[in-house]
Amino acid sequence: MRKTVAICAVLLILAAPGFSGVVKKTKSDITFRGFGKFSLAQSDKLTAEQRWSNMLSDFKGQGLAGGLAAKTILRSGDTGEIIDLPAATLYRLDNKKKEYTVSPIEKLKEMAGTGEEIKEEEEAEGKVKVTKNEFKVEDTGEESTINNFPVRKYLVLWLLEWEDVETGEKGASRLETLVWTTPLNDTLEKARDEEMKFAVAYLEKLGIEAGKMEEDVLGVRWMAILDSFGQMKGRPSRDYSKAASEMEKIKGYPVVIDGKYFISGEKPAGAAAEPEEEPSATDVKGRLGGLLKKTLKKKPVATESANEPVLAYRTEVLGISTPALGAADFQVPAGYKKKG
Repeated sequence: MRKTVAICAVLLILAAPGFSGVVKKTKSDITFRGFGKFSLAQSDKLTAEQRWSNMLSDFKGQGLAGGLAAKTILRSGDTGEIIDLPAATLYRLDNKKKEYTVSPIEKLKEMAGTGEEIKEEEEAEGKVKVTKNEFKVEDTGEESTINNFPVRKYLVLWLLEWEDVETGEKGASRLETLVWTTPLNDTLEKARDEEMKFAVAYLEKLGIEAGKMEEDVLGVRWMAILDSFGQMKGRPSRDYSKAASEMEKIKGYPVVIDGKYFISGEKPAGAAAEPEEEPSATDVKGRLGGLLKKTLKKKPVATESANEPVLAYRTEVLGISTPALGAADFQVPAGYKKKG
């Protein structure tokens, strides 16, 4: 009887109607100043409600922070991921061991640490006043061909300046992103629409108020990692809504996104520098925020280290199509065992 039920279940999955979907291959290189470089070759299948990803990744960490990051959020290996938005569930696959884990999709702040740590960060943000917020997109008019796509280059600039109203400490950040886009056709327009639907719903579940274009062009995913590592402590939250209208100037489908994020800061005259804290052994036992809180809790220096960015990211689209996808495309592969 059980065997019959199982067979029927499989047949129902295979016979389920296909949904408009997207299949895409990309490669990315991300450098986090001070703790490592992450390279990723990724294949995605997605609809508006689900995404399956296969990822070949390599992280070269630096120092203790890099070592901790390699064991948590930036692991090397052959892995997979299935995101089910209606069920708010995340499946992580280990393709080498043929194992998988299941967990709920959590907001990034909840993933980053304890409620007490989150409260401290929110209180610190409340003491920061934004003194300048400039965002602009420029069509350079430059054209080329990348990965067999005819492309046009856009320049995105975001300058943010702030001041701590209690201490007088000032800081600034600058994001410079080059975006190469290809003209939309039926395939790319369909792909864009499905990706936007999925991204908006997923980012909402993560507690991030940003759209698909902002997620990619402004490096939201990588910025969120900096946030969860404590790199952005004492700085104002980024308001992505201010970028939405300006981003409409970017026409076409992004093929290459090449971004660099810089941070600088200065203390008021006569202020003494804070001693850097060394990570304790107990950090290793905590969650992600606890793991890296002390290691990465450094104040921005007065210069930008000879213009070296805190974060640099580059993503290229290698291929894209829009086949019909069904429920069977988002199942844990046969033979994989559940872990934990």
